[in-house]
Amino acid sequence: MLRRVTQGKHPLITKISMKTGGATMGIFDVMGPVMIGPSSSHTAGAARLGYMARLIYGRPIKKVQITLYNSFAETAHGHGTDLAVVGGLLGLPVDSPQLRESLAIAEAQGMLYNFVWKQNLAQHPNTARFLFYDIRNGNNRESGDGSGTFSITGNSIGGGNVRIIEINGHRVDYSGYHDVLMITYQDVPGMIGFIGDTLGVRHINIAYMSLARDAVEATAMAFLKLDAPCPLECADVLRANPNVFNVITINKLGDGI
Repeated sequence: MLRRVTQGKHPLITKISMKTGGATMGIFDVMGPVMIGPSSSHTAGAARLGYMARLIYGRPIKKVQITLYNSFAETAHGHGTDLAVVGGLLGLPVDSPQLRESLAIAEAQGMLYNFVWKQNLAQHPNTARFLFYDIRNGNNRESGDGSGTFSITGNSIGGGNVRIIEINGHRVDYSGYHDVLMITYQDVPGMIGFIGDTLGVRHINIAYMSLARDAVEATAMAFLKLDAPCPLECADVLRANPNVFNVITINKLGDGI
């Protein structure tokens, strides 16, 4: 059962934290961002995961379950990971002093949330999963299961950098460096051509595309990284197709989040 959670302040402030990992990164990626909190992975990365989940979900957040895995779960209170994640869901940047008050702000805004702590060696050490409960009209056509939920999973990979790896059970790879278009639709012939043509006539180039299909529900989700933002008019054309369930557009993220 979802409930409001409250706890004491985390009086932790730092400017820069060093973080290294196996991935090849530039020196500024390794150093991490200017931020609130002691760790680029456990604080800045957690805040960015919450922020990106907020953008992908794309509507007011009323209820959300946040599952923190492995290292995230172990350091949640000491490093302020819980504060950072909720702050990101509220739209706060990683260097906002309000991150320390994020639980109280969420409480005041009526955002219901709860935390689940898990150990799962199959998951990246710094993994967060968001399960949103307030799909419009109580009907989740995005996931196709009628459950009224919307899930997003991401990793904090070091230096404040993050990667979204799952949306509604579909594998994706999104780090915020491209404009993104996500379309959930009835899996009928011609839909990929329709999407490509709609973008092409507006001179919007596709940098990357992945497709996930659900044979049982006969639904599919196309995840596209674009070289330019998808305009509102273009998104409206896509939504007008009777086979389209949902369209989400995300502009590439700047350094200020």
